[in-house]
Amino acid sequence: MLDHGLIDRDRLVDRLVEAVRIPSVNPFDGDSGQDTGEARMAEWLTGQLDRLGYSVETQVPVPGRPNVWGTSPGGDAGVLALVAHLDTVGVANCDDPFSGAVRDGRVHGRGACDMKAALAAYLEVAEVVRESGRALAGRLMIVGLADEEFAMTGSAAFGSSGPAVDHAIVGEPTDLGICTSHLGQYAFPIRTFGRAVHSSIAEKGVNAIDHMAQVIAVIAAWRDDLASAEPHPRCGHGRVMAGVIRGGDMVSIVPDRCELEVDRRLLPGETSHEVRADLARRLDAVADTVADFTYEIGDPIVDAAPLATPSASPLVAAAQAVAGDRGLPTAVASFPAATDAPNLGVPAVVWGPGALAQAHSVDEYVEIDQLVEAAHLYLAVVEQLLG
Repeated sequence: MLDHGLIDRDRLVDRLVEAVRIPSVNPFDGDSGQDTGEARMAEWLTGQLDRLGYSVETQVPVPGRPNVWGTSPGGDAGVLALVAHLDTVGVANCDDPFSGAVRDGRVHGRGACDMKAALAAYLEVAEVVRESGRALAGRLMIVGLADEEFAMTGSAAFGSSGPAVDHAIVGEPTDLGICTSHLGQYAFPIRTFGRAVHSSIAEKGVNAIDHMAQVIAVIAAWRDDLASAEPHPRCGHGRVMAGVIRGGDMVSIVPDRCELEVDRRLLPGETSHEVRADLARRLDAVADTVADFTYEIGDPIVDAAPLATPSASPLVAAAQAVAGDRGLPTAVASFPAATDAPNLGVPAVVWGPGALAQAHSVDEYVEIDQLVEAAHLYLAVVEQLLG
């Protein structure tokens, strides 16, 4: 048996504080350069894994923004990956976001909840496995990924050309609820084109903003169609919205270009290819009836698949068993946001400490009691699947 009494609350907190104090804000679509916080987080994680005796490997999907993972010694009875992302969202309007302050039973700071708490819990599990002195029948892998908060390039690279794993836990903040499904996200631009002329002879031009109004009407009708369709049993309805619009150069010129950024949330079973084709059919119908209407659907900004892990998966069964043993809810649920999990290409659950309401907030924090409980849950799953 792995000794749960070896889980050290103070060590867990200290490690999380260390991680929060490493700024690792995702540059999103800005220039990341070669010296990013994600790289410093990867270096810190590499040091932790080296000290634990793990075999460490790296992968660089984006310059200066590596993935890093370490694999424990063990047998050939499967690989369980405990997966975290190394980046965080920005810190606008936050007060001392990288303090790692500990007060009122919480660790505060950007990334404390989303999702450095899970990473700290993973490392505590590795500590306990080592201190227990028990060889695992399988192998434990701890994974830190780049760029989850924007384009998920880290998990895409890991899933397509990284190591083979059998199961994965992604410790996003779920209040320790077991999530086996979630919506995907397909975000992309639509552009309309016109002909610029002086506004005093506007009738001789083609107004790209007027034509984008037609696109917005199509998006609204699409949203209504999604809302009226048969819902997914856990994820509900697909969703679509217009999030950003840009067009025109000055008020006295008929605009010859307009761009709309659209966010479409995908149900399990839907693909971005199918969604793109559906939208193109809708816009082609407008082009058939509106003079000079021309458009293009641009390359995706985000293309994140939905998650649907079967309830019969051994990982799901193990998670439910250990949650029940510790008096926690065992029913599976859907996570509200997209995650790295589908890109991993293996049965995965989203299951971690912290509340999603705290993620991205100006006073982000995680409850220390949940942090400790997460370590107990992960350790028990390791024993079930790899013991």
